Amino acid sequence: MLEGEVLFELEGEPPRVVRAGEAFWEPCGDVIHYSDGNNRDDIKVRYVVTMLCAPGQPMVVLVDYEELAARKHLRISAESSTSA
Repeated sequence: MLEGEVLFELEGEPPRVVRAGEAFWEPCGDVIHYSDGNNRDDIKVRYVVTMLCAPGQPMVVLVDYEELAARKHLRISAESSTSA
């Protein structure tokens, strides 16, 4: 993260804030990346992304609503992670 704050959420992990100076990564394979949006509306966000993939494989595979519904049990909300 170069500047600002991003709300970052991966399947199986609670949402978390990544701030300027910190790093984040997401695994390849069968893990849904739910969000990486600006966490605040009073500052801008800038970050650098390096993406690697196997030759002949798509860089990004979009998930349809049916698959999201089938995997809903794998998503951890911010509320459930703080109440445990």
